[in-house]
Amino acid sequence: MKRKGFTLIELLVVIAIIAILIGLLLPAVQKVREAAARMKCQNNLKQLGLGVHSYHDTYSRFVPAGNIKIGISWHVGILPYIEQTALFNKVSQTAGNYINVVGKWDIPVNNRVATFLCPSQTEAEKMILAPTPPHNVNLPEVINNQPPYTTHYYGVGGPAGINPITAANYIYEVNDPTHGRMGKQGMFQRTDTVKLENITDGTSNTLMVGEMSWSPGPITPSNIAGTRFRGWARGCDDPTITQVCGGIKTISNAINAYSNTLFNEMPFGSQHTGGTNFAMGDASVRFLNASININTYRAAASYNGGEVLPLD
Repeated sequence: MKRKGFTLIELLVVIAIIAILIGLLLPAVQKVREAAARMKCQNNLKQLGLGVHSYHDTYSRFVPAGNIKIGISWHVGILPYIEQTALFNKVSQTAGNYINVVGKWDIPVNNRVATFLCPSQTEAEKMILAPTPPHNVNLPEVINNQPPYTTHYYGVGGPAGINPITAANYIYEVNDPTHGRMGKQGMFQRTDTVKLENITDGTSNTLMVGEMSWSPGPITPSNIAGTRFRGWARGCDDPTITQVCGGIKTISNAINAYSNTLFNEMPFGSQHTGGTNFAMGDASVRFLNASININTYRAAASYNGGEVLPLD
C-alpha cells in the first residue's frame, strides 16, 4: 500500500532541519547587512570629508563649527559640496535668524539628509518622538510636535585632558561647568580660523569628523535632554547665553562610553561592533576600536599638539 504523505515524525524532522538551517543562515545574513551598512556609513563620512575640503578650496579655510551670527552649523556650510545646493538655498542667511533655535528650524531640519545618517542606526525610523536618531527630541527644536532630523556625524572640536607628550593641559575655548569643555585644538572651531597649513600634526593623523550614532536608551523625564542629539542645522548658540555648539564634540571620553555626560563632551560611538568610524583630516576614513588607548585617541583629536601616536 502506497503512503500518501509524511508521518508526523518525518514532518517534525523536516521542520527541525529547516529551523536549524535558518538558525545558521540568519547570523550570516545579519553580518552581511551590517557590513553593507558599515560601508555606507564610511562612504557618508568620505563624502563629508571631501565636502569639508571642497569648502576649504573655495574659502581657503576649513568650515567653522557654526556661524555664530546666523546660528547655523558646519553641516549647512557644506551642503553645496555634497549635492544639496537646493536645500542650502532654503536656509536663511539672515543674522540671528536661528540663534537659540526656538521655533525656527522647521524649513531646513525637517528635511532628511541621508548623508548625515548612518544606516546602522535604524531604531527611530518608525517612531515620531524618537529616543534615538534620526530624530531629535530636544523640546525647543520640536515644531508642531514634529522633531527635526538630526545627524550621526559631528565635527571634532579637539581633545580634553593632558597632552601625553608635553604633559601640559590641552587648550580649551570654553570650560563651562554646565556644558563641559570645548576644545581649541581641533579642526572645527567656533571662533578660530583653521587652515591646512595649521595642521602641523599631519592631516592623516588628525581626526576631523566622527560618528556618534549610539542609542541612549528609552527617554524619561530625567534624561530627555541627555540624548545630546540635536537638529543637523543647529550650530553655535549665542555665547553670551549658552556655551555650546550643536555640531561638534570634544574628545575626552572613550569611544562608545554611553554616558549622560556634559553636552560638549558627549562621546563618539556607533552601533557597529567594536568601535566607530572617523573621517581623518585628509578625508580618508578609519575605523577606530573602542579599546584604543585614551591618550592616543585624545592626541589624534588635536591638529597641533605635537603628539602624533600610532592609531593602530
